[in-house]
Amino acid sequence: MKLKIGNVELKNNIILAPMAGVNSSAYRNICLENNAGMVCTEMISDKGLAYENAKTLKMIQITENEHPISMQIFGSDYHTITSSAIQMTKISPIYILDVNMGCPVNKVVKSGAGSALLKTPEKIYDIVKSLKENLDIPVTIKIRAGWDNNTINCDEVAKLASKAGVDAIAIHGRTRSAMYTGNVNYDYIKMVKDSADCPVIGNGDIKNIESAEKMLNLGVDGIMIGRAALGNPFIFKELSTYFDTGEIIEKPTKEQVIATLLDHARRLMLDKGEHIAMIETRSHAGWYLKLIPQTKQYKSSIVSIKTYDELEKICNVILKS
Repeated sequence: MKLKIGNVELKNNIILAPMAGVNSSAYRNICLENNAGMVCTEMISDKGLAYENAKTLKMIQITENEHPISMQIFGSDYHTITSSAIQMTKISPIYILDVNMGCPVNKVVKSGAGSALLKTPEKIYDIVKSLKENLDIPVTIKIRAGWDNNTINCDEVAKLASKAGVDAIAIHGRTRSAMYTGNVNYDYIKMVKDSADCPVIGNGDIKNIESAEKMLNLGVDGIMIGRAALGNPFIFKELSTYFDTGEIIEKPTKEQVIATLLDHARRLMLDKGEHIAMIETRSHAGWYLKLIPQTKQYKSSIVSIKTYDELEKICNVILKS
């Protein structure tokens, strides 16, 4: 099923969630090639942009193949977020700007950003309103249900953001205090869908066809996949094929998983050089290998790779096993 956010029409409504340390250009492209409807960047610091931090400026570089793409920014003040967003759109050809209002990590929350914004819904209204007044691209937000179980206010946030003109809302059905424990609460997602005047994207615990159907049956307009896509870009093709045709495709073979892992590593090397690429590949390789039975014994070797040749040798052993 297609999804339209503002003036941007996606080929389907299955989206790669923004994930820090994961959503490099290399992985975004792999997910798009596996039929993700849209991909999101890692979250970008508004202050990092304001100070023209070299690492931050590198993070907002987008290749011409990476469309449609949503770039996610985080911050706590609408003045800084707006000025940084304007700067961002001048540097990169982004389709959609997303504001992180759900990250539960302490480092982000302590700065008043991420899910800390849920404590002050009026700030959310000001941020969205300012961005809509100053940008000519769609503006979306990603939120949680509330700060904790005693302060569930995602419906209020949805109403205020809608009033400010937000183009879509992604809702993770947990509170900030829950972090990633327990199960997603579908009632919170339904609350946002019933309160918002824009497309709503459900997020949390979507890991297969069954859980994706359960989320879509709430009436949401799209779904966003995070942790289940770690080492598994194939999930986008699996879900999009099923929802388009009803066909349940075969899981990727060992050969397909290894080929994608090595391709991922090579793309990272082209972008970041071998040293950094291999450091990042250690985590990705561990995730990819979870798709292949009886590969736990290779974990200790994978987490210490320093060169592409070392990675390739381990992969060849796995292929022959």
